Amino acid sequence: MHSTPMTLKEIAQAASDNNGGARGRQLGRIAERKGLTLSYTTVDKILAGTYTSRPSRKTLEALATLSGVPVADVYKAANQDLPQARLADQLPPDVDSLTPEQRKVIIDIARVFLKENRTIQRLETEIAQNEDKQDNYRLAAREPDAEIALDQLPEES
Repeated sequence: MHSTPMTLKEIAQAASDNNGGARGRQLGRIAERKGLTLSYTTVDKILAGTYTSRPSRKTLEALATLSGVPVADVYKAANQDLPQARLADQLPPDVDSLTPEQRKVIIDIARVFLKENRTIQRLETEIAQNEDKQDNYRLAAREPDAEIALDQLPEES
């Protein structure tokens, strides 16, 4: 078992390994036979470490099934929240009696929330990437250069 969280690439590799080393189209066909959806181009890019998009729910669930990795761990590797129960299943039974205008309001509110969630996720990703860069800059600024003695540094003004 891994002591550190698996990456999406490691999960895709586990899916390949668990299916006789199948990759690309072959792994996509295996997924299809199991009733799953997995694009061969997506899995190839994930395996190559060049995938930069946000994987779909179907892709993540296919990778979980094919790899044997728990769904929650796959979503974590993709930096996505695990989906909750379907909203439609949680609505009250009489929701179908809403007027078209009332339905539109509910749908519009849901769209606003979804858009805001995507913005928040994008900003959190940017912040994390910038923090990584800042850590590298801080490290470089702190590392002493053995070739330069303290008396050779310019004086602060």
